[in-house]
Amino acid sequence: MERLAIVCGGTGGHFYPGLSIAIEFKGKGGHPMLFLSGRNAEEQARTASAQGIDSRILPAQPPPKGLAGRINFIIHSIKGIFSTRSLLKEFSPQALLAMGSFHSAAPAVAARTRGIPVFIHDGNARVGKANLFLSKFSRHMALSFPPVNAEGIKCKWTVTGMPVRQNIASCNLKKAEAISQLNTRLGSDFSTEMPLILVFGGSQGAEGINQKMPEALKMQGDEKFQLIHISGAGNREKLEKAYADSTFKFKIIESSPDMEIFYSAADLVICRSGGSTVAELSIFAKFAILIPYPYATDSHQDDNADFYCSSGAGIKILEKELSVNKLASTIAAYLEKPAEFAEKASGAKVLARPDASSEILQLIDGNL
Repeated sequence: MERLAIVCGGTGGHFYPGLSIAIEFKGKGGHPMLFLSGRNAEEQARTASAQGIDSRILPAQPPPKGLAGRINFIIHSIKGIFSTRSLLKEFSPQALLAMGSFHSAAPAVAARTRGIPVFIHDGNARVGKANLFLSKFSRHMALSFPPVNAEGIKCKWTVTGMPVRQNIASCNLKKAEAISQLNTRLGSDFSTEMPLILVFGGSQGAEGINQKMPEALKMQGDEKFQLIHISGAGNREKLEKAYADSTFKFKIIESSPDMEIFYSAADLVICRSGGSTVAELSIFAKFAILIPYPYATDSHQDDNADFYCSSGAGIKILEKELSVNKLASTIAAYLEKPAEFAEKASGAKVLARPDASSEILQLIDGNL
């Protein structure tokens, strides 16, 4: 295979895995082309270009919600099919890989009408509705995790794992080195001898976590841990004030492109359970308190969290059950026996699939 079209619609959870596959494919001498759609398409195109990956922006697709929304979606999809057919004729890929979401539907149908083999990847333990539909005419589906709704998949499927960035997949930083790098970058003075708690919310929202975390941590009593809280855009100042009277060492940042350093330095991670996050936690084998994003489609983050926790490496707390006291007691249980929880975290290693991008490309090549 020399030319591969990759459709990355919607959120970063679809784009970054697709970009990782594209980078892997280009590294093997292939020519990938990303097909982008949604409100972040132009920014994603710039990110891809910085990595030397070509892309094309497709017409935006409205979400198929409600009767009017479905009619509008069908009208836009028909337009999308014809515009994508032209782009596919120009690029002439030997296969098209759809990374999920309703943005993938029109390009996949366009590929089908041109006789281009369609493959799918799903990033969650619960396969999405769009991918279940596309499975009716796809050659193969690659899955990040074992599917909880396998009965709805109409094509062959294989668990390949979730593609992650190469600096995540290949990172081998020890905690001491990672702490040293963070201290240099952040101007902090974290210790290698004390547990470091890493808190972040992910791309889809952290408000529920951000609101309860400061008080829950301040309830821990004597200083016996240190904290990095990745607040998300626009939340740093509010959290700085919330943590201002804390007795433990902490650092609040809005975001970072170098998550591999933070994972390597952390002992306990408190976060959402998006597909990429669960895949990354598995690679670094970190004990995690997972708080699924409550508005995720079909509650798919609940299923992702269940998958991770099945290894013994995590605890799931639903946001509707998340109180300051519950969060505080869960953290306290960890801090009482950090070595014991570190042993539990090692169970996540069996879930790790750092070579997912390569496995997906092999799967496509083997089914052409």
